[in-house]
Amino acid sequence: MNQRRRVVTMLGVVVVGAFAVTFAIGNRGSAGSLLRGVGSIDLSVAIVGLVCSALAIGNRGLLNRAAHRAVGLDAGVGAMTHTAAVGFAAQKMIKSAGAVGLAVFVRHGKRRGHAPCAVAAACLLTASASFVAMGVLLAAALLALAVTGQLTGWWLAAGVAFAAYALVLAPLAVLVLRNPRAAHWAWRGGQRIRRRLPWCKNRDASDAQFPTALLDAVADARTRPGAMRDVLLHAVVSKVLGALALVAAITAVGLPITAASALVIYATALAASLLTIVPGGIGTVEASTTALLIGAGATAGAAALAVALFRLFDLWLPVLTGAAVARRDARRDRRSAHAESQLSYTVDLTRLEHWAGASTHL
Repeated sequence: MNQRRRVVTMLGVVVVGAFAVTFAIGNRGSAGSLLRGVGSIDLSVAIVGLVCSALAIGNRGLLNRAAHRAVGLDAGVGAMTHTAAVGFAAQKMIKSAGAVGLAVFVRHGKRRGHAPCAVAAACLLTASASFVAMGVLLAAALLALAVTGQLTGWWLAAGVAFAAYALVLAPLAVLVLRNPRAAHWAWRGGQRIRRRLPWCKNRDASDAQFPTALLDAVADARTRPGAMRDVLLHAVVSKVLGALALVAAITAVGLPITAASALVIYATALAASLLTIVPGGIGTVEASTTALLIGAGATAGAAALAVALFRLFDLWLPVLTGAAVARRDARRDRRSAHAESQLSYTVDLTRLEHWAGASTHL
């Protein structure tokens, strides 16, 4: 109970802090002006943003289901949407380079009888597809800037930096995933770092075979090109839905921003959330997105309002949905544990009564 209260309190502080940062950075007027801006939001357009948020939650389930199917696992759309919602919320609240989200998928996978190595391979495919989709989004943003005549040296430098990063990361990933010796070396290095962390427990010796099992699962995925295409498709759809949520937020506030500019701004916000060490990119995304909207011609108050609305669609609604699902799971687990304890007590009491009756006859 105390742990749940701490989590809820932390989540509330983060939500309030995020909107406070958004207001402080983007709005230099009075609080009354921001409240008046809230009253001017086009609700019909805002509903489009809500729909995009709901579709994004469902698409994450389809993305992870496709990745699990690629490695030979199938948990159903509803089950994967459930797990993806919890994993997204956990990952956004705790910056861990994917470790927290992976832990959620592994735990849920064990309940379904899925091997941890296969679940980890599915999560690896999801992360790889999301990285490729990020490159597709950035390329689309650069193309939009070039077509509209707004391509600057800064954006060219950003594109070159991402390309260089991809050229360094991709060969390393291929080496680790195709070479067993490299995979075991990377695994041992990760375990050495893990053992230095005070809150991590020692692993069993059987985990030494985890890299081999992971490589086998990834190799198995390469035999299912159809599922791999579905993974990439849903990863791209995820980015498109995020961009549409930003367009809906901008349009609902009434800002004079073109679709090409919105795409560029969304790519910047996504890059900021990936690079920052703050969970969910809180503060960094608000600051960069607000600054870009102001640079595109929006007023400070309107830009802050649009960013707050966008973050509601893109971050807070999915996070709160995942937190609600996780809380329901926790309640169900407690009820199951209580029912099992009651059953065990009843069985023990029955045995005791039987033993007492047998002793009386003797």
